[in-house]
Amino acid sequence: MTLRDDLEWVDAYSDGACSGNPGPGGWAFRIEWDDGVEEGAGPEAHTTNNRMELVAAREALAAFATRSRPEQGLRLHVDSRNVIGWLGEGWKRKANLDLFPAIDALLAQLPGRVALVHVRGHADSVGNNRVDELAVAACRSLRAG
Repeated sequence: MTLRDDLEWVDAYSDGACSGNPGPGGWAFRIEWDDGVEEGAGPEAHTTNNRMELVAAREALAAFATRSRPEQGLRLHVDSRNVIGWLGEGWKRKANLDLFPAIDALLAQLPGRVALVHVRGHADSVGNNRVDELAVAACRSLRAG
């Protein structure tokens, strides 16, 4: 993935959570725009952690594609090495194949404008900790009814 060097970078975070694997799950993203923060989260009743990580990344990409200007790039911080491998390095995809047409279309819409950054989960990244909190809350919302 070749990145453009003339971009204004916007930082975003995405994360997925699952209680049991498979089990109830949740996904979340956070985009830190110049004029404020945009967050999104949602639950899925029967899923896997890897699927929720991918859904979270897809939703962050979609939100960025909708609002961004052509001179902006997205630095997407994720704590899943799988997401980096699947999206950035073209790893073979054996599961969650239904998610990739939308993800691939979003990446094609944003050529050279998406950088994937690995962060350690549950560490000192405020943005990553926030999306983890949102994803877990979305997951728990299913248990609460």
